Amino acid sequence: MDFDHIVIGSGLAALGAALGTSERQRVLVIGNPLAGRFLYYDERGTVPCAFTGAGGLGNDWHGVIPMALRNNFGGASSEGFTKLLSYFYAGIDFHERVQSPSLFVPWKAIRPQKEFPRLTLRRPHLTIINESVTRIKVLGQRVEVLTESQTFRGAKVWVAAGTLHTPGLLERSFGKTFARGLVSDHCFSYIGQASDLPAPRLTHTAKGIFFPAAYTEKAEALYTLRPARFAFRQLDYGIEQRAVFGLPTGNAVAKIAKRASPGLLTEAFFNRFGLFPSSPMHSVYAQVLVRDAYDFGSKERLVRARPVTIRAATDLAREHQPFGGITQSKLLDAFIPGIHLHHSIDRDILQAVEIDCPGSPVHIVDASTLQNIGPDHHSFKMMLSAHDRVVESLL
Repeated sequence: MDFDHIVIGSGLAALGAALGTSERQRVLVIGNPLAGRFLYYDERGTVPCAFTGAGGLGNDWHGVIPMALRNNFGGASSEGFTKLLSYFYAGIDFHERVQSPSLFVPWKAIRPQKEFPRLTLRRPHLTIINESVTRIKVLGQRVEVLTESQTFRGAKVWVAAGTLHTPGLLERSFGKTFARGLVSDHCFSYIGQASDLPAPRLTHTAKGIFFPAAYTEKAEALYTLRPARFAFRQLDYGIEQRAVFGLPTGNAVAKIAKRASPGLLTEAFFNRFGLFPSSPMHSVYAQVLVRDAYDFGSKERLVRARPVTIRAATDLAREHQPFGGITQSKLLDAFIPGIHLHHSIDRDILQAVEIDCPGSPVHIVDASTLQNIGPDHHSFKMMLSAHDRVVESLL
């Protein structure tokens, strides 16, 4: 069967690509099998780095959307940014917030597994199947996509299989080593404690909360304040707790409640609902961009931390933090993986085989080719970038 567009993947980037297609075009989305498994940063299995099932890690995305449009890798205009935001969160005037140092945390995060069925109701020519893609074949200006049981043909293919899985799909398809041996990420770092700072000013809306954020030009980091209550008033206690438990997926508040950590639960209520912002003491955290944070490229497709590289980036974030009167952390090597893996593919190899370049029928729209996502949460911008690339191809 022939299609105008074939989207490979079922996460947020795949959703963005599907949204960018025309209602009149025949579109096939080949999502992952419904059942899947988590891949983790380490053998303890505390922090997931990928999910092989339908929806990907978008099933557990916390929904944080940066409004500043810093490191705007997709080149989106403010109008395009607010238009897609309003598609999901109608009724909020995002225009006055664009370019401001703030984070929008919606009550309900965008979930690909729910949004794809919603999209098919409006797109009669959109088909979704859940199978594993085994190979891509380029036949002139047409493309064949092979799954475990079927073969599909299309004019354009948009690959959104994920940072850890897209290299393997390309290698099976084109016989080259696309994985560059390294992968970048954000690292969540505890900076220390600050006393007597004003409470973060929050704006509540019917669809979510706007939280303040802070940046510095001298370090690629996003800084946030959180109330330090209960045992979290003790310096470094919070990062020790997080390092043990990792970052929970899914219903974070419920999972933290089971761990009986009042300090962590207070932070979770603040992050999710904006509760308890006032506190005589605040914890200062930084989300830090770390280029080449992990080794990647073995046959097992595992990631392994590069502590010296990570420490250099987090030290820079500590040195240039924008708040005064901070008691610095003593656990300088402690960090939590950011679950924002990107830049796993060697772009020179892509160009050598004429993939993801002008005139190519095969394009990569996930984070595997992004060299710099900046310090912000990149998930929404990644979806917007995929959307805009598909739209531009129709012009």
